[in-house]
Amino acid sequence: MKKSIRMALFACAVLSTLAFAGSALAAYTTPKLVVSSLTPQATGSGGAVRIGAVVANTDDPTARVTIYVPTGYQLGTPAVGTKLGDVTATAAAADLGGAILPLTGELQAVAPNAAGATQCGVAASQFWNLHLTAAGQTLDIPLYVAATSAAEQASGYQTKLVVCLPPPDVPVGTPGRAQFGAKLLSASFGVSAITQPIATGDYRWSSLFTPYNPGKGTANPAGTVETQSIRHIPTQLALNYKRAKVTTYTTKKVKGKRVRVKHVRTRVTFSSALTENGTAASGAITTVAAGKKVGAAKGSFIFTGKSVTVTATGVLHHDASVPTGQTAAASDLFYGDLGAAACTKSTAFGGLPCVDATVGSSAPHASVRIAGYLK
Repeated sequence: MKKSIRMALFACAVLSTLAFAGSALAAYTTPKLVVSSLTPQATGSGGAVRIGAVVANTDDPTARVTIYVPTGYQLGTPAVGTKLGDVTATAAAADLGGAILPLTGELQAVAPNAAGATQCGVAASQFWNLHLTAAGQTLDIPLYVAATSAAEQASGYQTKLVVCLPPPDVPVGTPGRAQFGAKLLSASFGVSAITQPIATGDYRWSSLFTPYNPGKGTANPAGTVETQSIRHIPTQLALNYKRAKVTTYTTKKVKGKRVRVKHVRTRVTFSSALTENGTAASGAITTVAAGKKVGAAKGSFIFTGKSVTVTATGVLHHDASVPTGQTAAASDLFYGDLGAAACTKSTAFGGLPCVDATVGSSAPHASVRIAGYLK
């Protein structure tokens, strides 16, 4: 009898441990939002934006993403059929053994789909679509543009972009299951319909990521997390220089006589500095003169002739990139990861955990044409 009781208690303990382990394995802590300009050289005063999102494959599948656009950004109303930007994305395809698929396509303005918006719980004012292809197959992800609530506006957000994703991990044949069992892991897209503010400032984008209950096809609102991305406008590079005349003499023979020859050149001493919204910033700087590298942020060189063009280019927050499924390239969306400590929780979201903040990469530059000394 005692042995039976001990076995029963042991079995209960094992089951409790397994149940706890199962809930512990369910995780949703890695979502990241990345916002930059469509061209990294666009440092402020307008210009289209580029938006990215990343979630680790080890996290639960994503059910819904809501991206909050801060007040100050300009929202256009593109006509149906307008291409708004290019898209790259990755997804883990359960039906293909979990292979990571690279997807490419376009963000398009499309005709209203009230039923889809209602199913996603959105009162949409505009209807966009991420039209993606992979291995000859098409994947469409509706993106809804909607006004924010009064509380969200009070937190500094004027517009929100909402995506609802189908569950990838329910049995094959389940209505509404994601095509290929595709679990979206990353996406980046340009948006010509959203342009950067003209006013200077530090603009904080935010987003809410909601996971699915693993294997059930139902959203898990309790697992929702906030994640943010910061834009410093403007991001600028200031290029300063001084020039000095350099005179040297050589001798040469002319008709058997030694003749003194004067040579006049120009020495340029340069220095550059980066700022974000007027605050000094750190980043790599490369300086080029007449197409050749002459230094980093500071240096000097000598040239001969009427003039030379000097260009300094800075690169900030170039630490990681939103995955595309391909080898990282210069055209990818790069960012710096500031971690959870840089999050400022939005009061409108009721104290949800803020798991990360990023800052999108920028590449400001400055050029100057410098006249040379001739005599």
